Amino acid sequence: MGLTGFLKAAGLAVVLATSVAAPVVAQEVLRLRLNGDINTMDPISTTNFTIRNAAYLMYDTLFALDSNYEPQPQMAEGYELSEDGLTYTITLRDGLMFHNGDPVTASDVVASLERWGKVDGLGKTLFSKMESMSAADEKTITIRMSEAWGQVIPALGKISSNVPVIMTAEQAANDPSEPVAAPIGSGPYKLVPEEWVPGSVAVFEKFEDYAPRSEPADMAAGGKVAHFDRVELVYIPDTATAIDALIGGEIDWIEEVPADMLPFFEGVDTAKPIAARQSGNSMQLVVNHLNPPFDNEKVRHALQWALEQEPFLLAAYGDATDRYLECAAVFFCDTPYASDANTERVLTRDVEKAKALLDEAGYDGTPVVLMHVTDIPAHDAYYSVLKPMLEEAGFVVEEQISDWATVATRRASKEPVSEGGWNLFFTGWGFVDQSNPMTNVYVSGDGENAWFGWAHSEELQDLRKQFADEADPEVRKQLAERMQVLTHDLVSYVPMGQAFPSQGIATNLEGFIESPVPFFWEVRRAD
Repeated sequence: MGLTGFLKAAGLAVVLATSVAAPVVAQEVLRLRLNGDINTMDPISTTNFTIRNAAYLMYDTLFALDSNYEPQPQMAEGYELSEDGLTYTITLRDGLMFHNGDPVTASDVVASLERWGKVDGLGKTLFSKMESMSAADEKTITIRMSEAWGQVIPALGKISSNVPVIMTAEQAANDPSEPVAAPIGSGPYKLVPEEWVPGSVAVFEKFEDYAPRSEPADMAAGGKVAHFDRVELVYIPDTATAIDALIGGEIDWIEEVPADMLPFFEGVDTAKPIAARQSGNSMQLVVNHLNPPFDNEKVRHALQWALEQEPFLLAAYGDATDRYLECAAVFFCDTPYASDANTERVLTRDVEKAKALLDEAGYDGTPVVLMHVTDIPAHDAYYSVLKPMLEEAGFVVEEQISDWATVATRRASKEPVSEGGWNLFFTGWGFVDQSNPMTNVYVSGDGENAWFGWAHSEELQDLRKQFADEADPEVRKQLAERMQVLTHDLVSYVPMGQAFPSQGIATNLEGFIESPVPFFWEVRRAD
């Protein structure tokens, strides 16, 4: 049986046939395979990149980053700043409409940003420096700062998780920890709830009443022109099956093609892999500080000595050396805040030192539970390497096979492992998130208010506040390096190298936007 035969036997053909029922057969459909299932469409309730990527289809933002990483007005027509640098007056542009037909108002914007500000690290900083935010009228938002801060507009235009998307005031009233059940956006595509089947497919339709900006598309900024009638996010757990579907013309794009499957495209003219350099991630092993055994600092340091990056990178990317980079910099390598300070335990494996630290800590064989993700190839490869390396260093390991959507939900649990909690999981953050100490989740030190893992450090919290207020670039660099030293001592995570994944695309598509986040509003069929 060939790959196409396997594909049909696996049932994907049934999924695709169902998603293009009679009423839409003649329509132009773009089919995408993201890394993981779409089990929510609320990018405020989660930092999951799969949800972020999907959410950009249906939501819009007040400001957005262009290809120079400068914030530009998006839903905003523009803004004025008072002479004292404290009052921002932001005006909404004409023609903004939610998918339910209601106009977008300043009250919707205020409610949405307040919800975002409760969970996002940069948002929390913004609101901590803010005196008030209010709707002066239907189209005007007024932000009054308690102190001048030059990061107000960049914060409102941040491109990655959590993205400050605008939703209806009614939906923004929901607790940010609880996903909105029937999300309503105002972007170029709208969700079709009755065709959304978690574990199978999420369907979007072109929103005919969306009014794009007049400027050309420029990364997340500019005019967002929808060229397809429908966009379908098809969940295909097996990557080989997904690649076969791409080559066979049954889907149009794959978020990540593992290095060992790049040869599948040799001699193929219907699809090709491309190196997504701007989508580079720094893979991390996140550590839960609340549950044994990693509630003990010596055990966390033993974890660092137990690992080294190269075996993981080789397992995921093989000899495709242009696809990865060994790096232990907290703020990403080749960035203004890159540093090699305090990286010895991270970059050097020493099993004997790991065992000695476990003895000093009185490690009693408490199992380390690994939620082994199998539907993202790089994660699957990393977990396969992790288990034997931990066991060689003296850890007892229990592996539980899972998918990414389950892990993305379970990681929020602060319960003991026996009651649905966790010990370790792999994830990846992009350079736009990690290179800025204000958006890097691992340096907050905010304990149970921090990102998953809940690492606590009063000094880290203080350094981050100093960084937010500091204007001198040299002092900022010194503060960032000190943050790195503390973070590697704290072990909120273990850095596992940087990767530049390959995406798979149909050769009859054009208009892809160079960006660290995949956008699809300019994508169209080539003539």
